[in-house]
This record gives sequence, structure tokens and C-alpha cells, in this order.
Amino acid sequence: MNRIPLTLAAILLAASAAAAATPERPNVLLFLVDDLGSQDLGVEGSKFYETPAIDALAASGVRFSSFYSAHPVCSPTRAALMTGKVPQRVGITDYIKPKSGVALPTAETTIGEAFAAQGYQTGYVGKWHLGEADADQPAQHGFQWTAAVNRGGQPASYYYPYRKKDGKDTLWDVPDLEPGTEGDYLTDALTGKSLEFLKQRDTTKPFFLCFSHYAVHTPIQPPQELVAKYQAKAKAMYGDAPAPPVEAPFGAQSRPRQDDPAYAALLENLDTNIGRVLKALEEQKLREKTIVVFTSDNGGLCTLAKGRTGPTSNLPLRCGKGWNYEGGIRTPCYISWPGHLKGGTVIGTPAYTPDLYPTLLELSGLPQLPEQHLDGRSLANLAGTGTDDSLQERPLAWYYPHEHGSGSQPSAALRLGSWKLIHYFTTGQNELYDLSSDPGEHRNLSAQQSEKTRDLHQELMKWVATTNSKPKTKTVSSAK
Repeated sequence: MNRIPLTLAAILLAASAAAAATPERPNVLLFLVDDLGSQDLGVEGSKFYETPAIDALAASGVRFSSFYSAHPVCSPTRAALMTGKVPQRVGITDYIKPKSGVALPTAETTIGEAFAAQGYQTGYVGKWHLGEADADQPAQHGFQWTAAVNRGGQPASYYYPYRKKDGKDTLWDVPDLEPGTEGDYLTDALTGKSLEFLKQRDTTKPFFLCFSHYAVHTPIQPPQELVAKYQAKAKAMYGDAPAPPVEAPFGAQSRPRQDDPAYAALLENLDTNIGRVLKALEEQKLREKTIVVFTSDNGGLCTLAKGRTGPTSNLPLRCGKGWNYEGGIRTPCYISWPGHLKGGTVIGTPAYTPDLYPTLLELSGLPQLPEQHLDGRSLANLAGTGTDDSLQERPLAWYYPHEHGSGSQPSAALRLGSWKLIHYFTTGQNELYDLSSDPGEHRNLSAQQSEKTRDLHQELMKWVATTNSKPKTKTVSSAK
């Protein structure tokens, strides 16, 4: 396991000595799941997948029913989570490809550094995908204790020893999980590392732990003992009748229903392991002292090109990972803090990934860093009262100027109130939808609402130009 560099550790220690032993500050546990769609959970309406632990977590706190990832693919959203900025501001507009040299800039004050500077013990377990060099790992971005962080964007295998059978191309090998034995499973092993962090933590300090699961990203390799259960369930629900794929733009197609037994088994195991960590918090009497956040880095993998479909379905939302339609960017998000946030609260106000940085600072009683988290807005008041008028008409926007294996083409999108505009760069086409009456984005109103389309397009292009100007990042934390 990696440790934070001595120089940064010394700086953080000197700057935060007075804050280090503040007992009233809550712990923070952030679950970040990979490729989990907004419709993949029982609490969100799934009848095929079984997720009782996550459903209970959602019921225990605030559930955001209109939450979005910052981007339709992983690395940019992860950059937004770490920085509180839309990802193009830090030069990350696509998932980071091997040997590309793209990485999270060291000039950014990450959320890990912000908490460490205030005396928190910080930990990171699992997928990072924000740079593959030693200098780009979470240990160099404020996380003092790290485990099972590989250099790539997915695991080589979910089965022990978590590497490719030919032993070549080790970028996706998952480290730090020895000793292990044949039959061990990756999601179980990652949870073991998170439990190790909780047991070994410095009890004189609050902690901030980011537990970033590799599940439910491909390869879809489930615990084999769970597959038969979902094979039987699929047959009971659907019989032997096939379902034709749903047509998507540019010749792609989407999965029409949730019926993949392997994906369901992978997801049930994830849910079980979320429950293991929450149980450990209860056993250590930390649950009411810990803010727990659960979210995903993009929509579910539903839509693919070349006559294929993804392993899940995001219906009634359109398309999936890689697309700026709702299925590609709508994600689950729950914030639970028993005794502090009212359980069972459902909030429809749109919010997105960059908001988590300032939200967690405010909920933890830490100072805001507005010059760092430029694009994020604190949801603390919204989570506490259920309303925040200042967020109701805030524009949210997305920028993905690349083609993707899902079949999508370069695009940008903007949501303002219930209106959503999608612009395709290669064709110049605009699409306009009213999400209040058409959340599935079936009725393109751009012709009928030409003035609205023009206004939103102008606002979107202004935002694209402004956020791609790459202003010099200012170091805003005096404690960094």
C-alpha cells in the first residue's frame, strides 16, 4: 500500500495540527460505483436486480432523484469529484487511455487534500483512473492511506489473482490484495481493505474514506454461485420471449430490459459488500458520526454500436454510458447521516458530481474553497431542508467532444429548469426536450421551440468556450 509523500505529509501536518483532534467533526465515507445506472437499484424501481443494503441506505438519508454525473464516462467525472470543477477545466474530456500521459493536474487542491489539511485521516480504496504514473496516484493527491488502486480503468479480472491469464499488460492488475486464494472475489477483497482502514485508523482523528468500486464495470464476471438464481428469475419474469433492442441514434442500440443474470449477480455481490461496510460502522458505533455518500461515475452501460447492447437497461431513460441523454448521465446519489439529515427525503432539484466537494466540506463544518470548486454548489441546505431556491434554475451542462464505443458522437448538453438541449458537433444538430413531460427524451421540440432552442444553444456554446479556456488554477487552500 502506498503512503503519502513525506513532503506533503509534513506540510499537511504543520498546517492542520490545531484541527487534527476536533472530535465533533463527522467522518465521511464516499462510495463511488463504476457504471451503475440510475435504474439499477430496487429503490429506483428495478424489479430484476436485488439491492436491499443500498435501498436501505437510500431510505436512511437524502435521495436525489435528479442527480447527474459530470460526464457520460468515468475519468472526467472522477476528476470533477476530486476538484469540484467540470472536467474540461482540468483537461480531462474522455476516459484516460493507456500511455496517453493525461492525468489530474497536481495544481488542483483535491477533496482529499482539503480534508487532510483540516486534520482528517484520508483513505482511498479501488479504482482511480486519473493517471497511471506514480506521480499521478491518489497518494500524491491527498490520500494518506491507499489500497488496491490499479493503473487502468477497469480490473483485469474479478477473480483471484485479479490479473490477465497471460500475465501481460499489467496496467489493469489490482495490487495489494495478497495473500489470497483461488476462489477469492475482487469486490469482497476490496471491502476487506476498507474494513482494514476502519480498524487501523487513528481514532483521534475523523476520517475521509473514498471507496471506489471497480464493479459494475466490465468484464462482467459475477460470483458464479449467484448466477443460477438470476437465470431462474429472468425465465420467471420473461419466459423464453426475446425482446428486440431499442434503436438509438447513429445506428447504435440499447438493451430493452434488465435481464442479464451475470450483471445481476455482480450487482447483488456489490450490494452485499456495501452492507458489510455499513455494518462495520454500526459495530464500531460510528454510524451516526459518519456522513455516507453513495453515487456512480456515469450512467449504466446500456447502449452499444455494431449490433450489440450493454449488460443493463436504463429505461425509461434514453441510451446509456457514453451519451449525453439522460441514461448516460443520470446517476443515483444518496447522502445519509442519521440524526442530522432526515431519512426518506427525496429531492428533485437537479444536482451533479462537482457539488459533492463543497457539500461535504459544509456538512463537515469545514471552510469552503470557492476558487477551487468553481462549478460545484453546496447541497447542504438542500439536504437539510429539502429546498434551496438558488439551485432551482441553475444551468447544468456537459461536454463530450469525442466518439465513444457506445456509438455516440461528439456532443454537449445543457439542462435549464425542465428544458434540456443536446448539440452534436459533427452534424450541427440541436435536440430540445422538456424533461417534465418527456423524461425519456422521445419528442424533439427544437422545430416547435426554435427561439428556446436558439437561446439554450447560445448559452451552451458560451459555457463550452468559457470552461475550455483553461484559466490558471490558483492554490486556494492556505493549509495545502
